[in-house]
Formats: sequence, structure tokens, C-alpha cells
Amino acid sequence: MRKLIIVMLSLIFVVSVNAQGSGIGVGISTDGLTGKYWMNGSTAIAVHWNLGSSIAADYLLHKPEVLNITDAPTPVYYGAGVAVGTHTGFDDNFDETTEFDLSVRGVVGVSYYVSSFPVDIFLESTPTLHILGGGGLGFGGAFGFRYFF
Repeated sequence: MRKLIIVMLSLIFVVSVNAQGSGIGVGISTDGLTGKYWMNGSTAIAVHWNLGSSIAADYLLHKPEVLNITDAPTPVYYGAGVAVGTHTGFDDNFDETTEFDLSVRGVVGVSYYVSSFPVDIFLESTPTLHILGGGGLGFGGAFGFRYFF
């Protein structure tokens, strides 16, 4: 049984070393948990959950040829998405209420894929237009990493 587990883990590692452009990645970032699902070599869906009151999903387009800093892939990416969540507010009587949030967001970022491990390190900015739950413009971002398997 132990040998089978070692063989399976080895196969997963070998297959996922070149996972940039394929597979599923999970990790942590400055805004909570993050996941990424590659649809093909240049498009992906990324999800961010802030461990509480909101979740965002983004459609991303990657341009690997823009930055050639190192031998490892360093794609610049951009896209758009939506965020939903709740926040605590106050009504006219100063009673605490929970309000629904809906936002549209843009994403611009860069990833660095570690060539010897199935890991990417990313930095992104997310300008956001809040449609429900206060309205207005916001600006966010994240720094984090994902492990692909």
C-alpha cells in the first residue's frame, strides 16, 4: 500500500510540474483562498474567497510572451469578473443590518511559474465597480501562490 501511494504521488508530481497552462491550482493570497482552473493554454477561471463574506470569479486571458524575465514562464494576464458577498450596515434607526454586495471587477496581473515545482506566484490588481451594497469604485489586489495538481 505504501509503495502504491508513493508511486501515485510521484506520478501526480511529474504530471503537474509543467501544469502552467493546464490543471487546477489552489493556494492562499492576501485576500484569502484562491483557485485557478485552466481552460486551455491561455485562458483560465480564477476564484478568490476571502474566508468570510465575499467570493469573486474572474475570466482571465494570459499573454506569456509579454515578459521574458527568466527561463520560467512569466505571463501577464488580464480579465474581468464578478464578486458577490455581504457586509454589515446600519438602517435609519441605527440598527445593524446585513446588506448584499454585487460588484464587477477588472483584473490585471503577472504570474511567475516555478520551473521545478507545480507552483505559481502571482501579483494582481483588481479595480472594482460596486453595483449593489454601497456603490462606487474600489481598488483591490492580491499577492499569493497556487499549487497545481
